[in-house]
Amino acid sequence: MDLIAIAHLKFRRWLVDEAKKAGLIYHDQAFIPGEKGRYPEELEAYRTTKAGVKVFFRPIKISDEPLLKKFIYSLSDDSLYRRFISVRKDMPHERLQELVVIDYTIEMAIVAMVGTEENREIAGVGRYFINEGKHSAEVAFAVRDAFHNRGIGKELLAYLTYLARRQGLLGFTAEVLAENQPMLHVFEAGGFDIVKHNIAGTYEMTMAFKE
Repeated sequence: MDLIAIAHLKFRRWLVDEAKKAGLIYHDQAFIPGEKGRYPEELEAYRTTKAGVKVFFRPIKISDEPLLKKFIYSLSDDSLYRRFISVRKDMPHERLQELVVIDYTIEMAIVAMVGTEENREIAGVGRYFINEGKHSAEVAFAVRDAFHNRGIGKELLAYLTYLARRQGLLGFTAEVLAENQPMLHVFEAGGFDIVKHNIAGTYEMTMAFKE
C-alpha cells in the first residue's frame, strides 16, 4: 500500500485491483481516488517538544493500519476511555480502515512518529473533521501512555491548528470528559478563545482561533 499511496493518481485504481487479485492486500481494501485521496507529502514536518522529544509529524497513510492498531492496543484502559469515551479495545480491519483511508480535503489525521527513520512508531494521533457550515472542525487526539507529559499533545494540537488555519477554518470544537484534566489543560494552553459547557460530565468545547 505504500507504493500505491504514492503512485500517480491515474494508476492507483488499477494498482489496487491488481494487488487484490494477487492477494497482496485485503479484498475489501478501500481507497479514495483522485486528488481527494492524494497523500499530502508537503504537510510532513519535524518538531522538538520542550521536553526534548524529536517528533516527525505526517498525515496518516493507508498503509498505517498495522502501526495504528499497535498504537491503539498500547493505550491503557484509562487513555482509551478518555479518548473514545469507551473501553472497547478490539479494532478489526473494517474499523481501522475507516481511520486510515480519509479524504484529506474534509478531514485531517496526523501521526506523531518517534524513533529512528528505520524504526519509527506512533507516539500520538490527532485528527479533525471539518464542519463546513460553521467553518470549524471537530478535533481529538491521543498520546501513548509512555509519552505522556512530554509535550507531544501540545505540539500535535499546535500543528493541527496550523493546518486548520491553512484550510481557512476559524476554530475547533471538542467533547472532553470533565475528569480528563490533562487534555483540558492542553486545550486551555492552546491559545484559543474557549467557551465550554459541562453536560453530564462531558465538556462541549468551542475554541475560536485568535487573530
